[in-house]
Amino acid sequence: MRIHQHVNPLEKKYLVVPPIPDWNIIYKNLDAPLLLDLGSAAGHFLIKMAQTYPDWNFLGIEIRKPLVDRANRWREEMSLTNLYFFFGQVQIVLRPVLESLPKGILHYVTINFPDPWFKKRHRKRRMVNEELLTTLAEYLQPEGKIFVQTDVEELMLDIKSRFTAVPSLQLYQEGMDSNPFGIPTEREISVQRLGRVVYRALYIKLPHSSN
Repeated sequence: MRIHQHVNPLEKKYLVVPPIPDWNIIYKNLDAPLLLDLGSAAGHFLIKMAQTYPDWNFLGIEIRKPLVDRANRWREEMSLTNLYFFFGQVQIVLRPVLESLPKGILHYVTINFPDPWFKKRHRKRRMVNEELLTTLAEYLQPEGKIFVQTDVEELMLDIKSRFTAVPSLQLYQEGMDSNPFGIPTEREISVQRLGRVVYRALYIKLPHSSN
């Protein structure tokens, strides 16, 4: 399957919210804690997570529809009732998707190797900005966590600066040798094989914080 590695998230066709499924049909136990993966790519990471942590629900959002369709076929073939992949541009679909889910179930968010959009004129396309983090903070449970990793130091510095604009999200840990789940992503494996540094940061929503 030929998939474009870079998709312009600001194209008109991505500025709409696709139909949101009935979550009661998707998840066997809709009240289970939810891990949301932003930019789920081919879906291998979330599939392994869903198999390893059956008491959690997992939801991936990905802008490349062929990847979403294929990952959902794999999910169905494996009969994984705690996993779903949703097609959409994160900035556009995040709030409607979170609003459609039961309140209080979002406990973890992962952002693995987001597109760095190196050119200055393209930086407005970057996924992590203050609006995204504010929305996540609104729906994330107190003491819920957001994990970010990238092999681009400049991008990590930019992301960390975005977090400082959202007081309810505080740095919890950084400089980890691996991600907190024991399940590396495909990108994580490939860059480590090349000997490249992976920059990781884990943020926590402060207790007693509503947003």
